[in-house]
Amino acid sequence: MKDYSEWKTISSQGIANITPVSCSALLIKDPSTRSGMYYINPQGLNSSPLVQVYCNMSSKNGVPVTEIGHDSESRTRVSGYDNPGSYKRNIKYGISMQNIVTILNQSKNCEQFIKYECYQSALRGQSTYYGWWVSRQGTQMNYWGGAAVNSVKCACGMTNTCPGGRKCNCDVNDSTWREDSGYLTDKNTLPVSELRFGDTGGKREKGYHTLGKLRCWG
Repeated sequence: MKDYSEWKTISSQGIANITPVSCSALLIKDPSTRSGMYYINPQGLNSSPLVQVYCNMSSKNGVPVTEIGHDSESRTRVSGYDNPGSYKRNIKYGISMQNIVTILNQSKNCEQFIKYECYQSALRGQSTYYGWWVSRQGTQMNYWGGAAVNSVKCACGMTNTCPGGRKCNCDVNDSTWREDSGYLTDKNTLPVSELRFGDTGGKREKGYHTLGKLRCWG
């Protein structure tokens, strides 16, 4: 993260504490710091509340990674929703969006893993989007993890390896379990605020979504 400085905060007992603004600042303060849950002060102001994040000190070759969890990380079944985007999952993060945006702006890189497993359930048809994710600004995003921003593709579409020349694996819409997955990396639109799916109204149609933590570093 860009700002490695430390900021003074005052506890409710009036005791002065030095709270790092980031996981990187935490590691600079104490190089022996291990991965774990820590309080940081992203806003860097005495009046700013502290926020708790997971500092991963080992996943990026020793570069500290700030991980922000949410309430929808578990693999979750989607069924009984036929209309495009009729399934809606709001994502609630462990810290405020204001603090998340501050962490995004402080970081050189951010990513969030997204996956949809599908059985007779498409992400998009010939002229219809059945599934998408929503940016923090509330915008419908029609590309998937592992694909270029606004490419209207999934990862396999970027390498022309989707079955039948399609843009996503799930668009085959057949009786075979398939998946589309990868990392979203656009800091201007992360984190994911909603997941939307459809085409699961038939008896055999179903899917599962998985959304990882927001991870920022650098």
